[in-house]
Amino acid sequence: MRKIEKIILCFDNSDLSLQASDVTLAIARIFDAEVVGIHGYNAFMHEGAFRIMEPILPEKYQREEVLQRQRKLHNSLINVGMEKISLSYLKPLEKTFKESGVTFTPLVKEGKNYKAVVELISETDGDLVIIGASGFNQNGDGFLGSVCLRVLRSCDRDFLVVKGSTNLSRSRIVVGLDGSASAVEALRKARLFAERLDAELHLVYIFDSKLHRDIFQRLKDSVINNEGFSFNSKEQERLHDQFIDRGLSQVGRMILDRAEQEVFGNQPGLHLEWGPVSDKDNRIAAKKVLEGAVYKKICEYASEVGADMIFVGRTGRHYIEGMDIGATAENVLRYSPCSVFISRHQKYEGWNI
Repeated sequence: MRKIEKIILCFDNSDLSLQASDVTLAIARIFDAEVVGIHGYNAFMHEGAFRIMEPILPEKYQREEVLQRQRKLHNSLINVGMEKISLSYLKPLEKTFKESGVTFTPLVKEGKNYKAVVELISETDGDLVIIGASGFNQNGDGFLGSVCLRVLRSCDRDFLVVKGSTNLSRSRIVVGLDGSASAVEALRKARLFAERLDAELHLVYIFDSKLHRDIFQRLKDSVINNEGFSFNSKEQERLHDQFIDRGLSQVGRMILDRAEQEVFGNQPGLHLEWGPVSDKDNRIAAKKVLEGAVYKKICEYASEVGADMIFVGRTGRHYIEGMDIGATAENVLRYSPCSVFISRHQKYEGWNI
């Protein structure tokens, strides 16, 4: 399992990025990792704004040679000034981190904000990217900042998206598992954090029986009945519902057992009973199979147990080539009551469960 030796902190001086810097410092000290603080600034945007204002300048500035000179002066001031402002954002962090014994390197880049951040992440090649869920705009439940979302979509990395103050001392971590390799990777990372943070793990699998019932009902109404097929509708529905409820629940148990075995192995004293699990050596406090909309139930369970972080895989079992991020991961991130760790995509090889 890849260790956390270099952390990339995306920083814009907003409240959430300040909270992200606190989390970054704590994690860097725990893992003895170095930190690279990055910021993108968009000088071109200001150059364009100056061009728009040119027609309203006083007449003496309207001559082309004067405009050319003013453009050159303005562009030079903007580029130098914005670079200095960006570095000034990171300067206090550099001092704080170094005083705490953490190596900190500030990096800034000119360009469209998210694009510059993506390029810096690629050039820096860290083990973990930490970013606030939004910048200066925060618009309530379900809102993600455009930079956060675009960076997340553009970079297949391990991300910790900070949504507020994050407790890292004896914390509770919820891990969403679905049988995908990405979710198992999320559990591996969660175990790594749990061991270092003295945290407890809650493993959950969610199945949505309502979705299957709705599909069956639409199939019956639109295809079977219309095409003249006949069968004992009530008995078929009863059998279908029993199979869905019991079958998906059993699949969930097998997936959680298999994920636990794959990540923790056959350790002596490993508890596989359901509900609360008392074996703290394995850091697993509970394994739960729950019913409901997947992202919603994960977030609700996290709220119920007072989770400090949720760990999910970037993609699930329905991944296809070219997909940037799975719907469950994105919606968990949008509606989570706490910070969210999204592990990078892993190729799904299939399980014999």
